[in-house]
Amino acid sequence: MMTEIALVADLHGNWPATQAVDQDIRSRGIKTIWCLGDIVGKGPSSPQTFDWAVKNCSVILLGNWDEGIGRKQYPKDEFYYEQLGEERMKLLPTFPLEYTCWISGRKVRLFHGRPTMPEPYYVHADYDDLAPYFVPDYDVVGYADVHRQGMRVLGFKGLLFNTGSVGNGLGVAMAQYVILRGEIDGREKAPLDISLITVPYDRDQAVRDTIEAGKRGLVNADLFCQEIQTGVYARGKGVRSAM
Repeated sequence: MMTEIALVADLHGNWPATQAVDQDIRSRGIKTIWCLGDIVGKGPSSPQTFDWAVKNCSVILLGNWDEGIGRKQYPKDEFYYEQLGEERMKLLPTFPLEYTCWISGRKVRLFHGRPTMPEPYYVHADYDDLAPYFVPDYDVVGYADVHRQGMRVLGFKGLLFNTGSVGNGLGVAMAQYVILRGEIDGREKAPLDISLITVPYDRDQAVRDTIEAGKRGLVNADLFCQEIQTGVYARGKGVRSAM
């Protein structure tokens, strides 16, 4: 039976963007949502995006921001610790690193990016950087982390795609996610559709939320505002945790 799955990632505390994606997914009648990580951090509304993911996503994977905040790796993240509270903080670092499944006769591997990858790799990165993620026998690899959607056939390895970011879309300054359509758990070859979706959302409200949170201690609020307004990465080397 053909099933549609919405793959979301990098919500990053952007509640207006998450709400817009939620509405778009529901309008399409999609019942299954999997999240490839980074449900918190960067933006002002981590409790809301965390709770939405836990409530709506049957798969949630660990992202680099989830790990960093959940394990208190960065002293400047105190704002997020206080926002999220004890119970969310306990759950945050426990999500698995990856998820594998069969869809339409393809063996599929899904993960966030970092911490599985040593650094962010775009879909057009060198073959030698990306080919190891198809080992030993994956046909399709999907990941997130770089906040830019893309799709590529990687030599003779298989199909590679990136979900983009719900809350911090780069390249295109909209909420981004992916829809997979295929035979879930099917071992026989069947059609497989992968659609890259972009959704407009109330960026002005997201900016207002971020500015207000900046007054309460959100670090780099000005940079997050720049990124969601322009779709251009605003953080240089030496600024905490890249994307």
